[in-house]
Amino acid sequence: MRLRRTLAALTAATLALTGCGNDTPISPQSVGPAATSAAQKAPAPPAVPLDATAVLMKLNAAKIGLTHGAVQDEDTDPNDLLGRPNGYTSRASADLPGGDSEAEKYGIDRGLVIEVWPTADDAERRSKFIQDTLKSMQLLGTEYHYRADKGRALVRVSGKVKPSQAKMIETAVAGL
Repeated sequence: MRLRRTLAALTAATLALTGCGNDTPISPQSVGPAATSAAQKAPAPPAVPLDATAVLMKLNAAKIGLTHGAVQDEDTDPNDLLGRPNGYTSRASADLPGGDSEAEKYGIDRGLVIEVWPTADDAERRSKFIQDTLKSMQLLGTEYHYRADKGRALVRVSGKVKPSQAKMIETAVAGL
């Protein structure tokens, strides 16, 4: 007898719960605004900081005329700033049309140099130092400077490169 009552109670409860359901399918339109706004506000994964290799690869993919791209290490860095206190974290270089292909290997005179600094302020100081030096000693030439990766990556282009070519590089750097 006890088993019958328990079974009857369970059956009644099951039927009661079944009657409470909603046959309307769930769709994005039927979900309330709180659910959709929460999904829209989900934070994007943090961007991975670029290094000189990544910048060089992205510029090369932009088809701006780079050749002989190379990433420098502590043995090939012509400035001896790579990895040192107050130095950059990575460096790369490439030849560009208009640059001097006979100039010092990995040097700015060949066309392009990428320096990635620990902070945007460090990159700004480096850019300012170079530009101030070139202004005071015009015999040394000129450079175009462009920034990427929240200002940490300094892309230097030899002033020997035609302005139209430099503009292409500026556009490519802006897209990084």
